[in-house]
Amino acid sequence: MELGTGGKMVSSTYSGNQYSEYYYIYYYDEENYEKVTAISKIDEKNLKQIASDLKVDYIQMSKTSNIDYKLSNIKQQISDSQTTEEKISSYQDIYYFFGIPLVILFIVDFILKKRRM
Repeated sequence: MELGTGGKMVSSTYSGNQYSEYYYIYYYDEENYEKVTAISKIDEKNLKQIASDLKVDYIQMSKTSNIDYKLSNIKQQISDSQTTEEKISSYQDIYYFFGIPLVILFIVDFILKKRRM
């Protein structure tokens, strides 16, 4: 299949034989009064606009050089972030600040209960 020529659209609800009449999606051409196979075609202009709106890169998957370039770019960013990452701890244990008064209260409560008995 050449880029831009499209491909037959497969019915997602039919799981039978691919040579069956129901395997592909059809529509009826009202001008010529005939059943026509639905063709899926890529709209690169629209896809590029969507990628631009989402602020992501658009990569044409049929061109492996674009994919290889993007993957190598991602790998480079990962390796750069691993080597330049500082060891900063953003988490500190503070449970003992609450644990110590809780233990003291527990001991005081225990002593008071023993005195009542």
